[in-house]
Amino acid sequence: MSPRASEQSRTDSDHDAGALVTAENVTPTTRDVVSVTVVIPALNEAANLPHVLTRIPSLVDEVLLIDGHSEDDTIAVARAIRPDIRILLQRSRGKGNALACGFAAATGDIVVMLDADGSTDPAEIPQFVDSLLAGSDFAKGSRFIAGGESADITRVRAAGNRFLGMAVNLLFGTRYTDLCYGYNAFWRDCLPHMQVTSSGFEVETLINVRVARAGLRVTEVPSVEHERLHGESKLNAVRDGFRALRVIMRERVRRAAATDPDGWHPAFHELPLEPPNLREALSPTVSRTSDSAVAITATNTMSDDDDRSFEAVGTQGSAV
Repeated sequence: MSPRASEQSRTDSDHDAGALVTAENVTPTTRDVVSVTVVIPALNEAANLPHVLTRIPSLVDEVLLIDGHSEDDTIAVARAIRPDIRILLQRSRGKGNALACGFAAATGDIVVMLDADGSTDPAEIPQFVDSLLAGSDFAKGSRFIAGGESADITRVRAAGNRFLGMAVNLLFGTRYTDLCYGYNAFWRDCLPHMQVTSSGFEVETLINVRVARAGLRVTEVPSVEHERLHGESKLNAVRDGFRALRVIMRERVRRAAATDPDGWHPAFHELPLEPPNLREALSPTVSRTSDSAVAITATNTMSDDDDRSFEAVGTQGSAV
């Protein structure tokens, strides 16, 4: 019996259908029977990755970084900090597409969505995992329940989030308190129900609506959102708000789920775990700063020939 099936049989006997799921009966031992994959979309996040990657807890078995055509040293920094990290290169663009690439490549029993900008705290991952082990299909982060908060959301974004959340709760019978938040975790066998086909920031809305339509068991987990550490957000409140609204309307009138469980898989390239020319050419150096943060300097010594070789390495990866 798979870890997922074993946990489900236990929770089915311990909880009535529709009962409130808690993490009170989860122990460290139960965590050992499942594997966990963290999926991180990234676009020019070299300055933020040291904070994010060094805080990922030991219970995580696999880390996937999906690079969206970064122009900085995002890939070199990621490899310097975690040599075991799997790097996927998007063929398309957008956060939604990046997440879909990561979901398609993930091998863990549990998949966790994590932002690369430092706004979502990797130290909260055990809370999401425990919620799933206690009986949930989908653990949904919320900044607006007890224990959650946000230091990053603007008034415009908060108002839009409330409006969209009310629309989803009304149209789909849910009780979401935080629709447009990207810190979530789920069992990988939920992916056929999710069918992640949105390319942009509206992807969280799509996932939450399709999870609800599929009748999956959702538990909200309190989460603290921090300010982005470096750089500027790629989210546009008005544009992405309207895209999320279009997703809600489309899903409301959609009659049937897709028949092909893998039809949503996007195309991507995966870099080899240890590409020798990349490791030698970028020559990243790691140093510790006084506040124990990790500082990364990647010295790009690539010649034109090296750059062409790097592109060849990228296209040799597997495409899904």
